[in-house]
Amino acid sequence: MRLFISYSRTDSEFVQRLVADLESTGVQTWVDFRDIPPSADWNDAIEAALEECDAMLLVLSQRSSESKNVLAEWNYFFDLDKRIYVVVLADARVPFRLRIYQHIDFTQDYDAGLKRLLDFWEAGETQELAAVPSALPPAPGAAPAAKPPEPAPSYEPALVVVPAGDFVMGSTILDDPAAQENEQPQQTLSLPEYRIGQYPVTVGEFRAFIEAGGYHIQRYWTVAGWRQRDKLNWSEPRLWQDEAWSGENRLPVVGVNWFEAYAYCQWLAEEARQPYRLPTEAEWEKAARGATPRIYPWGRLWDEGLCNTIEAGIGHTTPVGHFSPNGDSPCGAADMAGNVWEWCLTRWRRSYRKPAKDDPEGGAERVVRGGAWDFDRDRARTAFRNSLDPISASNLVGFRVVCAPWP
Repeated sequence: MRLFISYSRTDSEFVQRLVADLESTGVQTWVDFRDIPPSADWNDAIEAALEECDAMLLVLSQRSSESKNVLAEWNYFFDLDKRIYVVVLADARVPFRLRIYQHIDFTQDYDAGLKRLLDFWEAGETQELAAVPSALPPAPGAAPAAKPPEPAPSYEPALVVVPAGDFVMGSTILDDPAAQENEQPQQTLSLPEYRIGQYPVTVGEFRAFIEAGGYHIQRYWTVAGWRQRDKLNWSEPRLWQDEAWSGENRLPVVGVNWFEAYAYCQWLAEEARQPYRLPTEAEWEKAARGATPRIYPWGRLWDEGLCNTIEAGIGHTTPVGHFSPNGDSPCGAADMAGNVWEWCLTRWRRSYRKPAKDDPEGGAERVVRGGAWDFDRDRARTAFRNSLDPISASNLVGFRVVCAPWP
């Protein structure tokens, strides 16, 4: 039998030790960082392993208990009545469905806890293994820690669901007096269900990418993006050291060019094992206006109290969700009007007469949507389109993610 290891990357040190100890006794394990080939699709590989493995070792910490991926993995095993061995770290909340199991305490003696786990494994019994310390047990004679460290903030953005179905993309003078020629011809498109970031990516979320070394890992970047990163020696967004724009975790990250936004999405997809990417222009507009051609995310009538544009007189970015829920779009996405322009995956085209191109390679101009704090209400319309060179970066531009297969 083979044991599937479900965990959060935050707990990698503990997992590596436990996997090594289990395998030294003959227990066969499957763990993503070792068993997924570099060229493989992560989602496909994980789904195949879930099918093939006979039991699961669930390392439950505060971070993993908040992970949609971990939740999906153990629920899959639970519903099929496959065996689950649950290791609960000291800072975790045990889900209700898992509270029926007994537990083993690893806190005082790691070796004794491991022995009991192996006993249960050999007996084929599902048990809950609770109160494992989030760090490895201290060496003999080591001074006890004053208090455990605070858990790291989650790097995975909150998402909202955009339902499948038709929507109207673009505008006409009959519908909207401010309509532009490049928003035409108006068309009806149909998109499958997808998830989009509830907010623009924040300073705190982007910090995780920087700290993970994302600026120095070539596989996250397009060919053109890596060339520019190397040429200009990028190691952080343009305004990262400016407290006014990057000093609060809940502010939208700004000063990011398209290449940096793309690389962040690639890193997030790998880290979270989900298909994160930049939204296409069509995905962005549907999330902003819903199934009907709203002029603004909240409806047809302008209200300067519902978004951060020049009319509001704020003169700066605002924390994401500042105008929620009244300023939200039909699907619950916040800040779709104003605050920061948002990069899209799609290449710029002068009208909808030409088909959209979502190829990430090359140096073509990319679409930005939504307006910003220093632009007027007409630019905050759900149909308004703009473009920038992919190397552009300023205090007006950020981005949000979608979680969906590539178009």
